[in-house]
Parts: sequence; structure tokens; C-alpha cells
Amino acid sequence: MLISDENLLAEARDLVRAEGTAVARVAKHLDEQFVRAVHMVAGCSGRIYVTGAGTSGAMAKRLAHLLATCGMAAFHLTPSDALHGEAALAAPGDVLIVFSKAGKSSDINQFARICRDRGAGIMCVTAEPESELAQLSHLVINLPVDVAGEGEGLLPFGSTLAHGAFGDALTLMAKRLRGFDLAQMQQTHPLGGAQELARSLHAAEE
Repeated sequence: MLISDENLLAEARDLVRAEGTAVARVAKHLDEQFVRAVHMVAGCSGRIYVTGAGTSGAMAKRLAHLLATCGMAAFHLTPSDALHGEAALAAPGDVLIVFSKAGKSSDINQFARICRDRGAGIMCVTAEPESELAQLSHLVINLPVDVAGEGEGLLPFGSTLAHGAFGDALTLMAKRLRGFDLAQMQQTHPLGGAQELARSLHAAEE
């Protein structure tokens, strides 16, 4: 269907505003379950695995990177690779964080079940707190979908960004609980602009 340039801009701006609203609403859903999630991650004595599929998988990979950047033993695992042997990594003391909007993906749920059977703690971030995945999880983070922020009500736009915002809050609070400071950040970021920023912030603290 053809669309005029004027309507194109108007609809694009409306979408971005709706996405912003979807992200802002995450704050309303940060409750005692979020506090438990922070302690679960910060107190993890083993390894943290993060998984998901599609855009949820992209957010899972991002969260694993952020957690690792803040000194935690975090790794991204795809459900397909996990079900071809890598699930053997799961052990008592580990935590599996799962991003799944509907909680219905059979491969993700099978991966979560294996990890649970092997003694790992399971945390899921989902819009369906009664889903099979939620039933498999020790800790459920319920992030309802704001349909207005999804592309044409279907494409996972706002919900993906909401998952990212949750992951950011989780990372920063776990980092603070673990005491990972700017001196360590400077040491582990020898390249790029982040190193310069960490050095300047560290110097300002002294």
C-alpha cells in the first residue's frame, strides 16, 4: 500500500513514541521479583547462561556481553546449540536466564528443563507468566507486551527494547552488589573510547 511522505513520517514518529512508552513502563514492573533477580545474578557461584530466539536471542546475547563486561562469568548460548550438546555445561550453582515473550518455544523450554534437571537456577523474562517456560522457572519476570509499541501490533519492536531495558537495570544493580568498580573497568577495557571514559571517571573519583 502506498503511503505519502507526510504520513510516513507521522507514523514513524508515532511508533518511536510508542516504543519509548513501552520501555518506560518496564519501571512499573520492577518489584520484589526484580530484587530477587539481581541477587540471583550477583550471587551466582557458577556461570550465567543467557538464551532466547529471534529478537529475544539478540537481547540475550547483549545481556551476556554486558554481564561479562561487569565481571560476571556470563555466556550466550543459542537453544539449537544447547540441544546439540552444549546443555551439558549446566551444573549446580549456574543460572540460566531465558528471554521468551510467549514462553512457548519447544526448543527453549527443553533447554530450560535440561538445565533445571542438572541443578541450574532458571530465570525467565516473559509476557506470559502462566506459560510452560514460567512453570519451569525458579524466578519469573513478567513484562507484559505494550501492543502499541509493536510493529503493526505484531513485530517485536517495543517488547525487544523493553527486554533490553530490563537487562540494563539487572546488569547495573548486579555490578554494584558485586563491587565491580571503575578501576577494574579501566583495566579490562584497554581499547576504544570506553577505556578513556573509564579512566576519566576513575580519576574524578580519586
